[in-house]
This record gives sequence, C-alpha cells and structure tokens, in this order.
Amino acid sequence: MKKNNIKYLFQIVSLLFVIGMSIGFSSCEDELEKEFYDPDKVTQADFAMLFTGALQPTELFRLEYGPGYHQSRAFNRLFGLGTFPYAGFNGMEPNSYTLWTGWSGATLRNTQFNKTYIDFNKNIPVMNLLLNNLPEEEKEDYSIYVHCINIVKAYMFQRLTDIYDDVPFSEANGAYQKQFWAKYDTQEYIYTTLLESLDEIQDALDGYELNSSVAHEKFLTHDILNNGNVEQWRKFANSMRLRMAMRMSIVSPNEAKAIISDIISNDLPVVSEPNDFIGLAETDYAHVMEWYWPRAMSEMWYNFHAPRFIVQDILGYTGPDTPQDQVDPRMYVMFQPNQFGDYVGCPSWGPNQFDSIQVDMEALGYDQERIDIAKNWAYDDHLEPYFSFYNKMTYFNFDMEYPAFSPTETHLLLAEAAIRFADVAGSIDVATEYRTAISQSIDWYYNVNASNTFNETSTPAIPVAIMDGSKPTKPEATVIDAFLDNKVAAFMAMSDEDKIKEIFYQKMAHLNILNYWEIWSETRRLQKDYGILTPTSNIFVWMERFYYPSDEETTNPDNFAEVAHKNDHDTPVWWTGREK
Repeated sequence: MKKNNIKYLFQIVSLLFVIGMSIGFSSCEDELEKEFYDPDKVTQADFAMLFTGALQPTELFRLEYGPGYHQSRAFNRLFGLGTFPYAGFNGMEPNSYTLWTGWSGATLRNTQFNKTYIDFNKNIPVMNLLLNNLPEEEKEDYSIYVHCINIVKAYMFQRLTDIYDDVPFSEANGAYQKQFWAKYDTQEYIYTTLLESLDEIQDALDGYELNSSVAHEKFLTHDILNNGNVEQWRKFANSMRLRMAMRMSIVSPNEAKAIISDIISNDLPVVSEPNDFIGLAETDYAHVMEWYWPRAMSEMWYNFHAPRFIVQDILGYTGPDTPQDQVDPRMYVMFQPNQFGDYVGCPSWGPNQFDSIQVDMEALGYDQERIDIAKNWAYDDHLEPYFSFYNKMTYFNFDMEYPAFSPTETHLLLAEAAIRFADVAGSIDVATEYRTAISQSIDWYYNVNASNTFNETSTPAIPVAIMDGSKPTKPEATVIDAFLDNKVAAFMAMSDEDKIKEIFYQKMAHLNILNYWEIWSETRRLQKDYGILTPTSNIFVWMERFYYPSDEETTNPDNFAEVAHKNDHDTPVWWTGREK
C-alpha cells in the first residue's frame, strides 16, 4: 500500500535534503558529474531516492497545517466554503474586504510560489540531467523515473501558473546550469510546453514494461504515488492533458479540441475507474495533528460550517421532509448533523444571512431563543453546533488519501467536452459521464467515512464531540439509483449552458475543501460566459490571481520587471480569455 511505502521511505527525507542542498549550490554540470557520477560516491539507489523525495513534500499531494490554516481562515471565503454567522461581516459594504492582505493573505501569497521552487521542483531538473548523462545501456531502465517525475512537474506547474499566471519555468531551479535568476515564462508557453511533454510521456509509456533490473525493482518500492503501476502514470498524464485542455477551452478552443480529440479518438487511458484514484495519505500519525492539514481543520473549525449553498442548491436538501430521491446521498457523509440531529447550512455573508437562518430554523420548529443563539454565534462550534459542519468522521479519517486526480473529475471533464465540442467529442454519452461522476463520488465519500477507524480516544484522536449520525449507513443501491435517475433526467432537460453550470457545481461538491485550487480555477475559466458561479459574498473583492511574493522585486529584479505591470489581484490570467 502507498502508506506502507511512505513509512518505509520516510527515513530518507533528511538524506534527500542534503542531496538537494548540494545540488542547489552546484554551479555547473562538471560539479554535478563529480558529485553524482563518481561510482565511489553514488549508488544506483540515488535515482530512486530523488524520485521519492520529489513526491514527498507537503502541499504537493498532501496538505500541510500552515497553508491549510490560512486557506481556511481566508481563501476559502472567496468562493463561499468558509462561512459562519457574523453580524460584523453582514454589515460591511460591498467590495470592502480583501483576502490577499493581512497575516493570512501574505502567507498564502508566498506559500505555493516558494514551495514549488524550494521543495517541489528541486530534484526534478537534477533527475533529467542525471538521465542525460547515463550510459546508453542504462538510460532505458532509468527513464521511467524521469517520465513519471515530469508528469508530477506538469501537475505542480499547472497549479502554480493557474495561481500566478506568468512564473519562472524554463529556467527554474537552474543554478547548476548557471541560471541563477530565472526568467518568467508566459502561462500560454507553460501550458503549451507541458501539454507537449505530457503527450510525449504518455506515448513513451504506452506498452512500457518493467523488468528485473535494479532500477525497476527500486521503482516498484519507491513509487509512493502509484505503487509502480506504469499504466496508472499514463492515465495521470492523459487526465492532466484533459484537465489542461478544458482549462484552455475559452481562450484556445481549437488547441483544446485537438487534445480532446486525440484522447477520445485513440481511446487513451485516463483516470476513470475507482481504482485509478491518484492521491497520497498522511501516515505520520505522531505529528498529524501538529504539522498537517487536520490540525488546521481543528483550529479553524468555525470556518467549516456546512455552506447552505452546497446543502440546498447542490445536494438538494431543503429539510427533513425533502423526498429521499431528491437528496444527494453525499449530504450525510459530507456534513454532520447539528447537536439537535438536524442538517442546517450556514448562508454566505451579506444583508440576507440572518433572514435565511431565520427561515431555515423556523421551518425546523426552532424557537426564537434557539435561533438567536445561532445568529449570535453564541455556541461552541465543536461541542454544541447549531449548524451542520463538515463531517469529522470523513475529513478526520487520517488514512484518507488526499485527492490529486479522481475519476469523478475525469467524467465531469468529458461531459463538458461532449457538450462544448460535440464535433470531436460527440461519441461521449453526456448522461453516462454525468451519472458515473456522481455515482463514483458517492462511493468515494461513503468509503472514506465508513473506513475511518479513529475516534475521540484513538491515537491520533479526532477532535472532541463527534455528532451522532456522523457515520451513517450507505443507502441501498435502489435508493441511490432512484436519486441518480432523477438527477440525470433533470440534467438532460437543461440547456447546454445550464448543463455546463451544473457540471461545475458537481465539481465544487466533489472537490470541495480538499481541492480548492481547482474550484477557483474553474470559476475563473467559466466567468467570461457565466459570471462568478460560486456563492461568493459581495463583501469580498474578487481575486483573479495571487500577487507574487514581495521579495521577488528585490531578489530577481530584472526578470520581475517584465511582469510587474500585472502584479495585482484583478488582471485575469491568460486562459480566462478576459482582460482587465
């Protein structure tokens, strides 16, 4: 299992840091060769260790405490995932609250940028250089490491450029080639280059078989992401191509169609089945409530009220009398009931927040005293919640693999492709893709919830007060099928525009608080045609991008000068097809 591999390999992290530091200060290929190719100084294991080290950093595939804390304290509020009853916010003027300023804003501004170059990418240029300098007879066996790690490179840089637009890419981490101050490449160039690379890699991995060589034996052990499954890596590459193609669908529809056509017409493998799920679990139990995302969720628990928009508008739950076949079964594992056993979502901030709370709680028969306590936020979020919160038995499953790419996302991407580009994706059955996406998401959420073996007294322990009903029995297949039948029928009766919006909302429900970057990116992509689709409070100033880290202007001044004119929050990134 992935988590067993992680436990075994965790011991090499300190060694990898030393290797990374020596690489970072090497100034030319001669120094690199002296350090890495002298048989007295290096063994064949180094490739495998560098590979594992590149998969291991937190915030790449696993979520970390610090960024998670600030994300839930600030950034999630941008698209309505972090909300709570608060009169102070409700009285604010529209467009008066900025999320990129202050303690959390400044932290978020720096985190992804700095971690990409300091942690995520540091081993990857070295591995490519190592491969190029191997004897020809060894290259074939060791190429698997470089093919796979370059898929990871595409994953990390696609996310980075989605956040910042132009970023250092072609010269990034190039100190050993005497490229100390990296230029900023355009988002269009980065997308084009990564897509070409991913296509070449998926082609190279077609039919690739592991043998009994030392390189391949170690690959099986050191691949903590896909357990040495080469075809799974190929699916990851093609799914990334699909995601990036759809991201370009507004600004470069012809290029997007060409990629989608290639994937569909050639029946290329993608992440489409439950076992294709790509993600990593955090198994450092001793520190999981110190260094990793669960601590952020515990400390920022008040930001994890169930959003009313998701409860009612996406999952279809409007109260206990809602017909069973109209309520998305994920409702009961995505969220937990309040202390009274009811499911009550919290509205986004604004002048109508308290009115919505009044209506919802009156419908449940709550007296005015109870409603006022809820409005005044006069309760302990953990011990006596008056609203539903994200379900602790789901999100505090410490064995959960954090999703990097799930089959639900693939099916939703294919559904939109079939609607948007029927001339090349017309063979795709939209109804089937939509139904499969939701069905697989239901299965995944219930599996995570049901497989949780932790509780309030275990080690590690779930934060106090698990609400009764937080681990519900999965509905019978007939109940789920009835819901899916109704859902698909309603979906197919929509216009194409409304279908695309509905696909977005299904992404929002599925990805939710575990993959907020994709929700933000998809919101911005669709904004040109549909406006901001998330339930964003009007008190917040919308963010089109992150500001660059403040020290870029002084540490890399000449290259930074080329992008300084759009170092702001309101210049849309390239793939939006919009201008400021």
